[in-house]
Amino acid sequence: MDTMSKSLQRRLGKLADKDENVVAYLIGQLGRSSDYDNSVIDGKKILQDCYDLIGSVRDIVGGRLILIECKRIEKLCQFYENEGYIDITENGDGLKQYVLFIR
Repeated sequence: MDTMSKSLQRRLGKLADKDENVVAYLIGQLGRSSDYDNSVIDGKKILQDCYDLIGSVRDIVGGRLILIECKRIEKLCQFYENEGYIDITENGDGLKQYVLFIR
């Protein structure tokens, strides 16, 4: 959390328990086989499928945060930022990490 802005730390802090743990849904890395292009299935559709699955368990498990990781490819990073994800940090293996607050 030290690498995040103070306002983001405060927002995440409101979601944390007494031990500073935050419940988040980890999507990890999304990918599409090179056999398919945007005309077959696009990134927004893949994300929507993920959101539908998360929505079906959210009432049971709770949580208000989605964490996603991606390679440091400008097109991917721009896609997630356009979808409302906030760049929070890079982990040790060179992946970018993004969060999205669920309303």
